[in-house]
Amino acid sequence: MGDFLGRTLVGCALFIVFAGVQFGNCDRDPSSFHFPDVAQLELSDVLNKNCGNTPYGEDRDRPLEGRLQESPWLVLFYFPEEQVNFCHGTLITTKHVLTTAVCASNIVPDETFISLGEYDTEKDQDCEQIKCSDPVQRRIPSKVIRHEQFDPETFENDLAMVVLDQDALLSDSVKPICLPLIKFEIGNVNLPNVYNALWTSKSRPQQYWMRYVELGRCRELVQNRIALAEGQICASSYRNETIEMIGGAGSALEVEYHNRIYQVAMLSIGILDAEPGTPFVYVDIPKYVKWIHDMVKNN
Repeated sequence: MGDFLGRTLVGCALFIVFAGVQFGNCDRDPSSFHFPDVAQLELSDVLNKNCGNTPYGEDRDRPLEGRLQESPWLVLFYFPEEQVNFCHGTLITTKHVLTTAVCASNIVPDETFISLGEYDTEKDQDCEQIKCSDPVQRRIPSKVIRHEQFDPETFENDLAMVVLDQDALLSDSVKPICLPLIKFEIGNVNLPNVYNALWTSKSRPQQYWMRYVELGRCRELVQNRIALAEGQICASSYRNETIEMIGGAGSALEVEYHNRIYQVAMLSIGILDAEPGTPFVYVDIPKYVKWIHDMVKNN
C-alpha cells in the first residue's frame, strides 16, 4: 500500500482499491469534499473505530511521565510466571493487538498474559485527584500471526498481529489507537512532535520526544550494524538523552493529528550500549496498513 493516499480526497475518489481490498465507499454526495482527517476514519471498515481519543488530545507537548489515561492503547505482554513485561503492543481494534514479529515469537497462544489499561504497574488501581482508572483487563492470545516475510536477521517486516481471546471492553482507560490510512509527513511545521510512549524500569509509562533520522544518516550512526530495508525507519531522542528501551519492542511512535493520536511507527530494535542519540529502528506503519487491514479483516 506504501505511500497511497498522500492527497486530499474528493467524492468517489474515496474509493481506494489495492489487491482487491476496497477502502471507503461512494454512498455520499459526490460533490461533497472530504478532508483527510475524515478519510482517516472512514477508509477502512475495520480500522480507526472509536480510536485515538484522550483527555490530552490537544496537547502536542507532553510531559516525560505519561498522565493517567494518556495512552489507553498501550498493551503489555507477560510470561505467566513473570511480573515484568517482555514486550509492548498497541490495541488497534477491540480484538486485535499490533506488535513485532520478534515479540510474537515469545507469545504462546492460550498462555501469555496480555494486560490492557495499565498505568502504574505498582498499583492495582490508579487515581489522580478525583479521577480513577478502570481495573486492568487481562486477556490471553487466541491466535498469533507473524508477517509471512519477516526476516529474523535483518528484522525486515518485523510485524505481527495478536488476536485476543475476548473483546477488550472500551473505556477511558482502554481504547484503540488510530493508524495513518493516509500518510502524513512528520517533523514539519504542522506535525513537529512525535513521541515514543512505553514502560521502562519506572512504573508509569514514559513519553520520549523523538525526531526522525534520514535513512542514510541512520546507517552512518548505527555504523552499518543493521542493514536497513524498505519498511524500516529511524528515530532518535530529540534531547539526545539515553533512553531505556529494554522490553520496549512493540511500543508506539505517536503523533497528535486533529486532536487524535495516531501510531506512525512501532519500535523494532535498538543498539545495546549505544551512545546517547543513537537512532532506534522502527517499523514504518503506513507501509503495512494493507497487511494490517487484511489480517484484521480475515481474523
